[in-house]
Amino acid sequence: MIRVVLDTNQLVSALLNPEGIAFEILKASGLKGEQKYELVISGEILSEFRRVLLYPRIQKLHGWDEEKIDIFITLIKEIAHIDESRSRERIVPEDPDDDKFFHLAIKSDAGYIISRDMHLLKIKEFKEIRVLRPEVFLSAVRKGAV
Repeated sequence: MIRVVLDTNQLVSALLNPEGIAFEILKASGLKGEQKYELVISGEILSEFRRVLLYPRIQKLHGWDEEKIDIFITLIKEIAHIDESRSRERIVPEDPDDDKFFHLAIKSDAGYIISRDMHLLKIKEFKEIRVLRPEVFLSAVRKGAV
């Protein structure tokens, strides 16, 4: 089964819009039962996700308290393959913080990183890991191409 890394913004988008593309992608990883691919996540990405959800401007959008956020994160942990990478390899020159998505994908043998981040999308492919916009990935999932 193909493995996929969602960047932090896609996780945030999934939480903020349960009718949107990011949530549909998360759902296809097993959130609602049917698993079309395996979501891969790391403690580092989950920590960043939690931190972003607690930003006042973001928290105002979702209205969740810390307990509800932690429950959602626990749910993600239950459906995802959790892996960690200690690599320091530089991959995303314009935004070194984005290296973590490639490090995780490499370590866990993921085939895709799903993102709208221009720094990631600019790379397109690295070590057979393709960076795709969510709508492109979802279209491929629907067609059975992933």
